[in-house]
Amino acid sequence: MSHKGSGYRRKHFIEKIDRRAQEELEIAENPCKAVLYHDEGYIEDFYNLSVEEAGHAYELLSKSAQDYSDIAQKLDEVLAAAGFKISQHSGRFLHKQELLTIRMDFHGTIDRIKDGLRQRELSPYYRYLISHPLDKSSKANDYDFKTSPSWKLFSRFESFRQIEGNLKVYLLKHKIDPIILKLMTPRDFSDLVVQCFQKSKEEQKITFQKDITVRNEFVRDLAKHNGKKMIDMLLKQGWDERYVRSMVNMMKKHGKSNSSKLIITEIRFTPRVLIDLKKAEKACLKDIQSKEFFDLESTKQNELKNLYLQLRQVNVQKFRPGDVIPQVLIDTAIDADKGYIFVARDKNGQILRGEDFPSFTVHHKHAASDAGVLKSVAYANYKNNLCLVREDIHSSFIHRRDKIVRREEMTSYAKRLEFIEPHIAFMIGFHPYERMAYDFYRGKRLKRQIMDNKYNVSYDECMKELALNHTTYDRMHNKKVFNADEIIQCYKSYRKTNKKRKMSLKRDITR
Repeated sequence: MSHKGSGYRRKHFIEKIDRRAQEELEIAENPCKAVLYHDEGYIEDFYNLSVEEAGHAYELLSKSAQDYSDIAQKLDEVLAAAGFKISQHSGRFLHKQELLTIRMDFHGTIDRIKDGLRQRELSPYYRYLISHPLDKSSKANDYDFKTSPSWKLFSRFESFRQIEGNLKVYLLKHKIDPIILKLMTPRDFSDLVVQCFQKSKEEQKITFQKDITVRNEFVRDLAKHNGKKMIDMLLKQGWDERYVRSMVNMMKKHGKSNSSKLIITEIRFTPRVLIDLKKAEKACLKDIQSKEFFDLESTKQNELKNLYLQLRQVNVQKFRPGDVIPQVLIDTAIDADKGYIFVARDKNGQILRGEDFPSFTVHHKHAASDAGVLKSVAYANYKNNLCLVREDIHSSFIHRRDKIVRREEMTSYAKRLEFIEPHIAFMIGFHPYERMAYDFYRGKRLKRQIMDNKYNVSYDECMKELALNHTTYDRMHNKKVFNADEIIQCYKSYRKTNKKRKMSLKRDITR
């Protein structure tokens, strides 16, 4: 029996080795399987995965968790290690027009409505009044934006309150009847902003925010306050220092984070750069002395002049290879569209391209589509609700298993990932040291928040007011008013009367 038992153990020991060998072979082909197969050390397995493989592991665990409770626990532990938790909601719906307004405020841009869609998306009141100006101009005081139900929705956002004067000037200049304000839908106002701020009829995406957009302001301020720490985090991941410093510098100056727009510059002078500096000084002087120079905007003229003066001074100073390039010189060259002077190159002399390195995107920690539960939808774009995330993590991981539900013209998240730490503001990986917390407001109440609360209104109430304005306008202009409620009430009376008549006929027949 002992011999037989020994053979049994050997057999199963060999089978166990075979299974492990098979598992390791599968894991070698698909590293994400390690998190699913291993009962121990799976957190470290997860940390060792690429962003793409981490997304695959998340999907494997999510789907397996539906059938196995131990996998469900493993999923929670892996997500917690990455700084996340799964949040489920019964539905926090927001009308698509409100969501669109949040996006406009966030990006600072509005897309032009295509010509073929104008009749469908814009109200007949707006289309008629905007194309039929008055014979003479109205008074500026006649354009009272406070009387507009739709503008009240836009006024919840500081960026739109700042352009109210521009819109008033546009309406005044084009002699538009002031009554238009009471009749415009939110979509009409989007189009009015486009008409007011467009630089040409061919422009498809119109920027309306002054100075810097809400999105870019967040990125810029984050980098200004935490630039050194962000650089250290990225260098620890092993990225080229020239890319890292160029990216964070672009964030600090312009609030941009897309690597395709990045010029990666050298940190120290190289023989090539020193040669190019002398050529650039001559080319810059030639540009300043050309006839085309006087056709440039004054800002561009000043940028070229500043660059020439700095190049001249640097060439006199006799820098040597290995000396640190003054950052102000790099910034001035980039502002004057001459950043190529300092462009970084690899060992083979090839230019380092920004698109070969990570980009970053801004993530809403509380979903914009669920902003209806906030005291004001304007809160959705506050800096403390935003996080700068590596773009591949955002697309391949954070939003990989979102569940969205729709109801009529409203959408909401039923399930999504949310950060455990509420003040996470920067994330470049899944290790704890690859995410950074920062509280922009440090518990202080914002002046802007007080103002936003003052302008807070209900979407439904504004739309009811707008419907009444339309009805009043139609009656004043002897237009036939379509009233669905009246028609339905008449129909109910008709059915009731008809039912009584049939019952009466039936009684007469039975007699």
